[in-house]
Amino acid sequence: MTIQAAFNRSQIRWDTYMFLGGQYLSYGLASNTVFVGPRSIAAGWPGLADTQFAEGIDAMVPFSYPPVVSTVPVIPTEKDYVYIFRGDQYVRYDFANEKIIYGPLSIAQWWPGMKDVGFDRDIDAAFLDHRGDFAQVFVDTYIFFKGDKYITYDPRADKVSSGPYPIADRWPGLKEAGFTRDIDAVIYNVVEPSALGGNSRRECYFVKADKVLHFDIENWKPLTGARNISDFWPGLKGTEYAAATPTPPYPQVKAHADFRITFNNPGENNPNPYGWIELKTKSGQPFRIWTQQNQGNSTPARASAAPSMNLPFASSDIASVGAYVDEYDLLSGDDYLARGSKNFAGNGRYTLSSDDGSVDIDITVTDL
Repeated sequence: MTIQAAFNRSQIRWDTYMFLGGQYLSYGLASNTVFVGPRSIAAGWPGLADTQFAEGIDAMVPFSYPPVVSTVPVIPTEKDYVYIFRGDQYVRYDFANEKIIYGPLSIAQWWPGMKDVGFDRDIDAAFLDHRGDFAQVFVDTYIFFKGDKYITYDPRADKVSSGPYPIADRWPGLKEAGFTRDIDAVIYNVVEPSALGGNSRRECYFVKADKVLHFDIENWKPLTGARNISDFWPGLKGTEYAAATPTPPYPQVKAHADFRITFNNPGENNPNPYGWIELKTKSGQPFRIWTQQNQGNSTPARASAAPSMNLPFASSDIASVGAYVDEYDLLSGDDYLARGSKNFAGNGRYTLSSDDGSVDIDITVTDL
């Protein structure tokens, strides 16, 4: 098996996380040491425990924080948020507090331009390139890989900024190494000045099957050819993360579900809802279909949401629909919109209510 997704926790703390199926580990690139794991995603990332992301991840990138302009060294303001992608969905996750901020949401709907270039589902790999130093403006760029193509995405303008381009044409050395398509993961890193005796260097590691290629982003050239993961990262030797055997498939998709969620609070056109909505299977397993954290004035105003996702169970396996939804209200205190659950009786509308309002959940499940 091989690494399926990887990321560094943030731009200034280089903890590296590698994911394989429903497992992950934390690895030190400098020390070649496994710090944590392997352990289940559900145990180490508890906010993902009752979602499809606990069974596997396609790609993950850190939150891009606002640029800083300074004439003296300043550590930029930063939040431990990450974007996690699987299939055609993504969530924004609070790493420090171990919870989903919002999602799952459609990549096509909330990442403008991704659908137009064919990157709205099944992303192979991604990373955030963070350029600049502490005395100038930081410039962040997301780079996404899929098949034999890649694109760049500008988080400031919130749009695809270039591509798709053939990987083979624009990344020197990858064609010769056989890394021209279906890249499994990319790990981004910055080598600090103290280690180089001069300026810092941006670099990344391309992973495909049991091979890794070290690339110098600063000078845009490969630093190695394709090498065995077990030789390059000896701390992974003898583990599934260094093997070439096929990775386990995600749990079988048994149904597809489309939801239309309407948040009702009489007298308010655009409430600020937060909480969760879930399906529960007959075996007692919860499966979240909508999450939004209370972020005070930053809680999004929305009258509706329309998540769409694959399910690892059939419609006949669904026992109930449940919700716990409140509304942020600065002036008069938070309102209660929905509490409790209803037995699932097939496709249709399920209305859950509380003291101040209600939530309508229109469900269409199509068994595959």
